[in-house]
Order: sequence, then C-alpha cells, then structure tokens
Amino acid sequence: MHRTLCCALSWLILAAAVLLVSPSLAQTKAPQAVRRAQPPKFDAAATAQSPFYRDAFAEGLVGNRPANLGQAASVASTGNGPAAGGGSPATGGVAGSGWSAIISSATVEDMVKGLKLQVDQNVTTPTDFAGKGYKVARRDFSILAMLFAIAGEYESEVRWKKEAPLARDVFARTAANAKVGTPQVYQEAKLRKDELTDLLNGSNPYGGKEAEAAAVWKDVCGRSPLMQHLEAAWEPALKPLLSDKAKFAANRDEIVKHAEMLAAIGQVLSKPGMPDADDEEYAKFCNELRDGARGIADAIKLDNYDAAVAGSARITKSCIQCHESYR
Repeated sequence: MHRTLCCALSWLILAAAVLLVSPSLAQTKAPQAVRRAQPPKFDAAATAQSPFYRDAFAEGLVGNRPANLGQAASVASTGNGPAAGGGSPATGGVAGSGWSAIISSATVEDMVKGLKLQVDQNVTTPTDFAGKGYKVARRDFSILAMLFAIAGEYESEVRWKKEAPLARDVFARTAANAKVGTPQVYQEAKLRKDELTDLLNGSNPYGGKEAEAAAVWKDVCGRSPLMQHLEAAWEPALKPLLSDKAKFAANRDEIVKHAEMLAAIGQVLSKPGMPDADDEEYAKFCNELRDGARGIADAIKLDNYDAAVAGSARITKSCIQCHESYR
C-alpha cells in the first residue's frame, strides 16, 4: 500500500510540472518560416523592350510642371474637358484660326443676343420693312453672318458652334438679298428672325444639315455693312466711354464687348477675297484697327487707362488714313 501511495504521488507531481511548463513552451515556440515565391528575373533584352519605365519620375516626366495642372484635373473630373483620346474639348472649328485671341466667346454670344433684339425691332411688318427696315436688317444680318462665321471657325468652345456654319450661310444670303425691301425678302428676313429665336432658345433649326466650318469670307459679309456697324459702335458708343478714367472704370464690360467687335471687324476686312485685302497699305490700316481695339480690350484686363487711350488713338488714326485713301 505504501508503494501504491508513492506511485500516485509521483504521477501528481509529474502532471503539475507539465501544467507549469506548458505555457512557457507555448510562448517560446518559434514560428514556422513562411515560404515566399522568388521575384522574377528579366534579362537585359526583355527589360529594354518593356513598355514600363524603370523609374517613372526620372524617365517618364518630361518638361516643366503645367501651371494649370489643378485646373486641368478639375475639368477632367467634371467631364467637360478634352476627350479621353486627347482631342479638342470642342467639336468643329478651324485649327489655328486665332479667333479666341481676338474676340472672346462671351462677346460672340452677347452680340448675337443683342442683334436678336434689333432684328425683332426692325423685322416687324412688310410696310415697315419696305420703308427702311430692310437697310437696317441688311447690316444686322451681315454682322450675324460674321459672328456665326467666327463661331464656326472658333478653335475652342463657343455657343452655337455646331449650328454656326449653316447659320452663317443663311444669314449671309438674306443679308445679300436685303438690298431691297420686297415682300419676298421680308418673308426671308422673318424666317431668319424665327430661326434666331429658336437658336437662342436652345433648339437647332438646321437639324440634319451640315456646312464647312471654314468660311469663304467674301461670301459671308460685305464691307459696307461692316463699316456701318463700325461707325455706329466707335464714335457714338465706345469712344465716349474712354473719355475719362471714371467712365473707363464704370463701363468695363461694355468697353470690352465693343473693342473686341471692332478687332474682329478689322480682322475680317483683311481676309483673303475681301475688297482691297490684297492691297498692302489697306491691310495695314485693317491691322491697325484690329490691334488698337485689342489694345483697349487688354487695357481693361490690366486696369490701364493710358493703354486704352493709346489703343483709341490707333483706331482713330487708322480710320482717318483709310478713309482718305479708300473712300
């Protein structure tokens, strides 16, 4: 019995020792090694033909960081920027036309809206149209044809760009016909008036039809209607707004609109095919008109009244010299 008791005590002592040692063994047990795949190896030829850069920052980035990088990212995120393939954000237009440097898209839109109001006033009844309405309509339709021609060639986004080439052609045709105030011309003018209303209301009266974006300027507008608009916009409208600094500061938007329109007219007058455009002296006068008017518009951005006065002087000089030689 004594031997049995001793044996039992021995087993109890052994069990207790195991319980005491086991947590220690669990804590100190080394983790099993994780087997990982070896990285691939490429030979020199494969690396040379790879479409990926070994160092994207050192090899892939060329040139200076764009100044408007944040703006570009914002435009792309809203879906209004260039297409994924890197194309122009606007469809149509004529690459390198240069119109965006002469007249802003806002001025194009504002002038079309303003001319719409004038057309509404002058295309009313056959009797009024036959009296003097057709003469004013000819001028306004010619300017509308010019603006739609500019919109059709515009190298960036501008309103009515898709419809502009067809609008250019139909308004140019009506302007050419409006040398008389017959009932037929009145009906044609009334149709243009309705189409202009549709355009401004967001619909396309020329749906399904197409025309070339590039304008044949001699077929768009005559010199006489352009000069009529220039005379009405320069002496009575724009020039008084440049008479002192107070008026200059108080009429910034109006000054820009008139100045950009004069710049556009100067550019159109010197287009190939326009009367006397191949005459070097005449082209110089047109360029002076354009550059003087652009100088006024730029002076607004810089808040530089003296620069605006200098631009005004260039316009006056070019007009006087041109009329002495070509009137």
